[in-house]
Amino acid sequence: MPEAYFDILESKCFPHVATIRPDGMISNNPIGMLWDGKYVRFSTTKGRVKYHNLVADDRIALSIPDPGNIWRYIEIRGRATLEDDVDRTFINQIARKYMNEDEYPFDRPGDERVTVTVHPEQVSAVGVNPEYNGGQVPEEWTKG
Repeated sequence: MPEAYFDILESKCFPHVATIRPDGMISNNPIGMLWDGKYVRFSTTKGRVKYHNLVADDRIALSIPDPGNIWRYIEIRGRATLEDDVDRTFINQIARKYMNEDEYPFDRPGDERVTVTVHPEQVSAVGVNPEYNGGQVPEEWTKG
């Protein structure tokens, strides 16, 4: 990711994630996310449309605006991997970041949590050197 934009990735930003529905239309939803210095990760449940979309087609795109300046943003296009969050560790990390809560309070009984990891293939960012604007990311960024 462009280092000049790490502050967005570390902030309480609200990215929009786009997935592809079975009929080919795009589904686009706001999410909370965490960035570990390499990957953007977010949580969903197995009952959500975005989960089913990603199981069928792992292509994903995120638009991540700067909370203080919506004209400054990062767009990430890539592939998603899914991992069960059985003990809810990951969703609780998101709850601490966005809600100052130790446990995420809004799941229904029986909800099964999944952590989605975004593996970037293309990154663009407003105001970053031209080699990042719509360009291919270095190969090492796409390796798990």
